[in-house]
Amino acid sequence: GSTPRLLRRRSSAVGLSHDQGRGSLPPLLQLSRSAALWKIALPTIAIGLLRSAYGIIDSIWVGRLGATQLAAMGASSFAFWVLLLLGEVASIGVHSVAAAREGNGSRDGVGEAVIQGLWFSLICGLLSLCLTPLIPMYFQLLGVASNSEVLAAGTEYLRGLVWGALPFTASGVLASGFKGIAELRPVLVVNAVCVALNFVLDPVFMWGWLGVPAMGVAGAAHATNLCALVSCVISFRMLQKEDVPLKWRPPDWNIVAQIMRIGLPISLGGLLFTVVYMVLGRLLGSLGGANLAALGLGHRVEALGYTVSEGFGAAAATTVGQWLGAGYAKEAREAASYTARAAALVMLPLAVAFIALARPIIALITTDPATVGPAVSYLRIVGATFSFMGIEHAFDGALTGAGDTTPCLVWGFVLNAIRIPIALWLCRSYGVEGVWIAISFSTVLKAFAMCWAFRRSPLPLLRRPV
Repeated sequence: GSTPRLLRRRSSAVGLSHDQGRGSLPPLLQLSRSAALWKIALPTIAIGLLRSAYGIIDSIWVGRLGATQLAAMGASSFAFWVLLLLGEVASIGVHSVAAAREGNGSRDGVGEAVIQGLWFSLICGLLSLCLTPLIPMYFQLLGVASNSEVLAAGTEYLRGLVWGALPFTASGVLASGFKGIAELRPVLVVNAVCVALNFVLDPVFMWGWLGVPAMGVAGAAHATNLCALVSCVISFRMLQKEDVPLKWRPPDWNIVAQIMRIGLPISLGGLLFTVVYMVLGRLLGSLGGANLAALGLGHRVEALGYTVSEGFGAAAATTVGQWLGAGYAKEAREAASYTARAAALVMLPLAVAFIALARPIIALITTDPATVGPAVSYLRIVGATFSFMGIEHAFDGALTGAGDTTPCLVWGFVLNAIRIPIALWLCRSYGVEGVWIAISFSTVLKAFAMCWAFRRSPLPLLRRPV
């Protein structure tokens, strides 16, 4: 608004009433803290669950092609994860910038942030295509035999998938535009439609139904790409209907650089996190092959808790970003603390459920006694720290909303990396459970570290308004 930012910051510092100037705030900030939190968190959780269905659907259909094709898709998962992390640079950065501009009352600014994010998506798409010749080398690094059927099928699948880097990244940017203005129902609807579409298109493209050429395992990739493209088209139009002007304009490299500064540390942290797990995987393999399978099962079940935590992280990012865009530092910090407390409370019953029901949950997936034991202990030990996971994600989201993501990279890398020496030390006395304890211990440390980092954050998006 027209109020000088220094005055607004001083008003916040002296304890501005939550109701003062409420009519000039964006709609989200006019709600109670609880209502604002759940307006973002609930649809974000539902969207996360829907997105996890893509991999499940592809696995179901590709499994019908044969074990070779399923193994090829599994071997491609790390490369696909890297592509997603590349795209997240744009979506995370746009989320922060869009939220701050919405808080500042500038829907034009939100639209500009989205458009610049789409330019970044184009860069990501072109970069992904340039990496296509390296696909066979990727599989060789994983130890896949150069003349094997898995290599041939995996190369075919990944070559199809890289064409989806642009629509995948662009759909994430558009979704971040919705997150920034706190209107997530359209994103939920689009994801539900696209998941259903993916279920239908997979067999059509893979086996060549309805006159479409049979593409085998590559058909699953092309079906997913088409769904991402449909998501882009629908989301673009729906975002315009939310009064966000999406006018094409040339790249503004200052805004693109700001998006990168915010999003890149989070994506790099995700990549380093994956590397740490690859090292832990080798350690678990040395303790027994079933332990690696147990970790995979534990991750699939634990994904529920992770998705719930991500909902709180998104809520913190949006509310903090909007408060800072409006010029209120105190309210931004209070919103982050409230979100962290709520996350800890909501994750508590989920933790109790995982501890109490670990064995019957794992029994639904496998009956292999060598895998059941370590998988059950994983759920119980890791589940005990679910509340800390919620706190970590809440403050991680708060730092994202503040545009201060370097601490997320630094602390995330350090505290994920220490899992390796701690696991090596503990596994001598406790076996595989020592690895699970190391993972849980670092989760607790990350919760405290993210809280400390946010409390000390200079809140860049307040100090340097966008």
